[in-house]
Amino acid sequence: MPLNIIGTALFEGTDKIPYYEPIKRALPYVLGASAIKYWSRGPSNTWERKLHGKVYIVTGATSQGMGTSVVLQMAQLGAQLIILTREVDEWSTEWCEDLRDKTGNELIFMEQCDLNNLWEVRKFATNWLNNSPPRRLDGVIVMSGDMEPWGLPIVSRPTRRSSEDGLELQMATNFVGVFHLLNLLQPSFKAQPPDRDVRIIVTTCWLQVFGEINVTDPLWQSAKYDRPLKFFSSSKLQLGLCMMELQRRIINDIKTKQKEGVERTGKNVTVSMVQPGTMRSSSLRRVISNGSVLVLIFLYSIILYPLLWLFTKSANRGAQSLLYSLMTPELEEINLKDEKVKYISDCSIVKFSRKEFDNEELQKELFDNTEKKILELEKQMAMKRNALKKETASSASSEFSSSKESKAKTEKQRQNQKQKQKPKQNLNKKKKK
Repeated sequence: MPLNIIGTALFEGTDKIPYYEPIKRALPYVLGASAIKYWSRGPSNTWERKLHGKVYIVTGATSQGMGTSVVLQMAQLGAQLIILTREVDEWSTEWCEDLRDKTGNELIFMEQCDLNNLWEVRKFATNWLNNSPPRRLDGVIVMSGDMEPWGLPIVSRPTRRSSEDGLELQMATNFVGVFHLLNLLQPSFKAQPPDRDVRIIVTTCWLQVFGEINVTDPLWQSAKYDRPLKFFSSSKLQLGLCMMELQRRIINDIKTKQKEGVERTGKNVTVSMVQPGTMRSSSLRRVISNGSVLVLIFLYSIILYPLLWLFTKSANRGAQSLLYSLMTPELEEINLKDEKVKYISDCSIVKFSRKEFDNEELQKELFDNTEKKILELEKQMAMKRNALKKETASSASSEFSSSKESKAKTEKQRQNQKQKQKPKQNLNKKKKK
């Protein structure tokens, strides 16, 4: 067909081509939109790596978005996946079964671990480490996150939501829970043999450039909740800085605790921060709609969707940078040029934009304070749980004793009634005689 159109234009003139004028007017816009879409979709991951026999812990896989795209390809390549989810319920079980059927991979398992709950994170990490010999672990991929509505001016004010431990939800999900999980799993990373390529991959967001660092109160327990965006961007920024320190600690510990006659650099364990780009995700929908279903239908789905489709990525395209960080040979020990955390965007290694990523003293102080504050908060919550258990046990025992007393009382009343009835029965018998 294109040859016929070209032949007609050359030999008979463009006037003979049907609808030539409308096509001529629309063609520049179509070409421009196509160029913008090609640019906004981002590059594709060109590396492929066999994952048979490799074991990964994954968070944020059940999002039906980027996380699901990543685990789908990992499962197709034969990886054994331990997927952490808030609840192992009927829906998550069916989702896991569906993933097994699609990929033909039976080595996919669900574990309950809510990152908003420090106690659940510690339970999972303790159970994972409580094994001899140490379990195989080829990496942790963190894709979970939370972005709260920013609040429409005048119409509504932002509402603070809290985690199980009383922390602001974005700070708890994006920073505190992830930090706690990876910090507790350090012994597992260090216990892996030197020839095993262990990759810790953590997602971030370009909005971290607007974040603030609170060294003295890293959990933001006493911070005023005025702008949800500030909490979101700060949670991502603080997580990135702590990951820089985590990488150094893992490498230094491996070097200092290596066995005699075995030289280890520690570079087989790498930490990467991945920025997948702006996607049409559930977080973006929540922010644009401000949590309203009606606004979601009319503003997001009808009015803005053509522009969002043009300028943002799909979930599958956003997953490409994560797959790149998982499979690229650039992160293998033999190819690493330094020991720093790598920042990956659009399937390539780029530089961090904030100067704080070069400040090792700040990163160490933030890491230490975060670890200390989490431990203090865990102790407080443990005391509350114990007090609640005692209260529940005492109320249960009081209910039991009260029920026992009431039973004894009713039994006594019955006996008294029987004794009263006996004289009457005797009198009736005498009268009959």
